[in-house]
Amino acid sequence: MEEDAQAFIEELERKREAPITWRTYATWYGNNHSIFREFGVFLYRCKDMFHFEDFERTPSMFGISLKPKKKLEPFIKYEGSFSLDDVESTRPIPKSVAFKATHGSIELSQVREASLLDKAFRQMVEMVTLKDGTVHFFELMDRKQFVNELQKRNKEE
Repeated sequence: MEEDAQAFIEELERKREAPITWRTYATWYGNNHSIFREFGVFLYRCKDMFHFEDFERTPSMFGISLKPKKKLEPFIKYEGSFSLDDVESTRPIPKSVAFKATHGSIELSQVREASLLDKAFRQMVEMVTLKDGTVHFFELMDRKQFVNELQKRNKEE
């Protein structure tokens, strides 16, 4: 398993022609173009670019694949990226609000700052707004790490 992960990382580094300097798994992903992934995306950084992609998930229990009772939609891989320079703002918001924004049932202009109660009692996601108006929602394992990465400039330039 560890060898598979290392081979995957090496393949991504060849594809991006740069080393991966930071990586995490976002357990939920959505954006303002009606795309969401309930089982998350792999999020990583090469130079001053952040890349993310999802994976096909096979339901399993205790390592045994489960056959679904109903026919599933075919898997369509989703990949995206954004430059560090493209990030206009980032902030935590409740996941339920992000879900509504992803599905178009709430306007992005209506998304308010998360309150202390929200942060204490609700699942939070990071709302990343880009200069072109695109908004990404990532449910991150460690928000502070991501914010720190947004503040770092690539030293190779």
